[in-house]
Amino acid sequence: GQAHQITSLPISTFFPQAKLSYVENLLAPKCSLSIVEEGDLTDGGTTYSHAELVDAISRIEHFFAKAGLVENDCAVSILPIGFEVLAFVLAGFDFGSIMAGASPEFGDSAIISRFQQLQPKVLIATSEYHWNGKSSNRKETIENVLSAIPSIKNVIMVGRKCDVFAGPGVQVTYWDELIQSRGLAFTRRNFDHPTYVLFTSGTTGVPKGLIHRAGGVLLKHAVEQRLHCDIRPGDRVCFYSTTGWMMWNWSISILATGADLVLFDGSPNYPDVLRLFHFTQAQQLTHLGLSARLLDVIRESGRSIKEVGDLAKLRTIMVTGSPLSASTAAWVLEQFDGDIFLAPFSGGTDIAGSFVGPYPNLPYHPGEMQGPLLGMDVDIVDQSGRSCESGELGELVCKSPFPSVPLGIWGDKENARFNATYFHTWPGVWVHGDFASKTEFGGVIIHGRSDATLNISGVRIGTGEIYSALDDVPEISGVLAIAQPWNGDQRILLFLISTDTSEEFIQRLKSQIRAKTSPRHVPQVINFVSDLPRTFNGKLAEIAVTDLANNRPVRNLASLANPECLEELSRFLLKSP
Repeated sequence: GQAHQITSLPISTFFPQAKLSYVENLLAPKCSLSIVEEGDLTDGGTTYSHAELVDAISRIEHFFAKAGLVENDCAVSILPIGFEVLAFVLAGFDFGSIMAGASPEFGDSAIISRFQQLQPKVLIATSEYHWNGKSSNRKETIENVLSAIPSIKNVIMVGRKCDVFAGPGVQVTYWDELIQSRGLAFTRRNFDHPTYVLFTSGTTGVPKGLIHRAGGVLLKHAVEQRLHCDIRPGDRVCFYSTTGWMMWNWSISILATGADLVLFDGSPNYPDVLRLFHFTQAQQLTHLGLSARLLDVIRESGRSIKEVGDLAKLRTIMVTGSPLSASTAAWVLEQFDGDIFLAPFSGGTDIAGSFVGPYPNLPYHPGEMQGPLLGMDVDIVDQSGRSCESGELGELVCKSPFPSVPLGIWGDKENARFNATYFHTWPGVWVHGDFASKTEFGGVIIHGRSDATLNISGVRIGTGEIYSALDDVPEISGVLAIAQPWNGDQRILLFLISTDTSEEFIQRLKSQIRAKTSPRHVPQVINFVSDLPRTFNGKLAEIAVTDLANNRPVRNLASLANPECLEELSRFLLKSP
């Protein structure tokens, strides 16, 4: 076909004449799948063959057809990591559906605020999940989701049978009732066919649903996994995640590399902090992926990875979610006597991938990533757009199109929100919202978020979700949330204008936030103040308080209508335990 040059972002159409099947590419190597659940303390797990996975996918596609799904309809999941959720999303990809998911620990409001935007027709869910050795019942959550989203007319239930009140006109089918079908006939669609929606949060409104294209994520993940992480056919790979984190979607693409995909469902710290490394040994992993925070937890516990014993098969430890500190990186290298490829990378849900990360053929220096990934025109610039010198703090940007630029934000018909979110500073330049600096070795250090989105243990949280959880509290007349570096991670600080400042009230607020969102949304510290900073148009100045909490000069101070209130907030930040 003809080649067309893409002039500048946000235009990002690649291979306009190409047709492909995402699932055909994923299943072509015919690799095995192993799944270990938290309660299996031997870490032996269950292995599924390629044929078993194909059979499950075909059964679900048969269900989709009977349910009246058509191409570009949405199907959603509330499931933990496992065989069923993998088969479900692969069936959706092959059927031409647009897929989205939520982890079962999410609160009702967090799930509904995401799925309600999509108006899905099919839901797959479980009535219980396990975490830290305990079982949690989610029957009421499923019923609340079905009540709030009447477009869902067909439900697949996984696990123990229970009487879910689905409402009139809703058909409930259990996993073992799915009818056998005749196999798969892969349909090849446009490179830009929408395949899934990943939700990420901003400072206002409902979570943003980023629409990702099949060809874009397939190509992007192939570059990251095969070239940057050195995943080869015959390897055994697990990136620990939940279904609420984009690393789950990234993990699905491992199927296309020819490596065996290994999944772990449950708490990575149960029954002790070395669980993932015991699991790594039992499963003979060559690649383990986890968040930087999990490595911090192990290090801070005083335990040693060497206690696990023989990990000779493990070549690579992949790390993301939050910046990996130089001290923790050096500690990991020491645990393996330097004989490990430590592969930190950084990007986001927004692009279903990374901007900067590892190079297996270059020296590694603790605390940094080795450079921009292949195909990513990354730079670090100051407020004027000038490229920063080595060691100078600036904004991480991408100046040229790349295949996994999202197609847009769900419901953003004119791309107004999309352009305002990523391209508002400089036309044609993606501004990601990370503070970063270049190093003398050509690497990149990520210093944290430059916008007001919170990043807690690798999960991005929108302050708007916390605010929504407190909307119905009459005692509160103002609320502002920020993240502050704390013990190698980030913690949430909440500032409130309230008529009740009692300890009982604080605990009630924390319980309400946890119930309506998730445990990660709960602030570690709540302070009561007399005023909150706002701009002249009345918008909360979260970035100003974030600058204070991070010991940075307050940006755009002149835009504040009441800058004097920062002094009170600063006093709280200085004395926060």
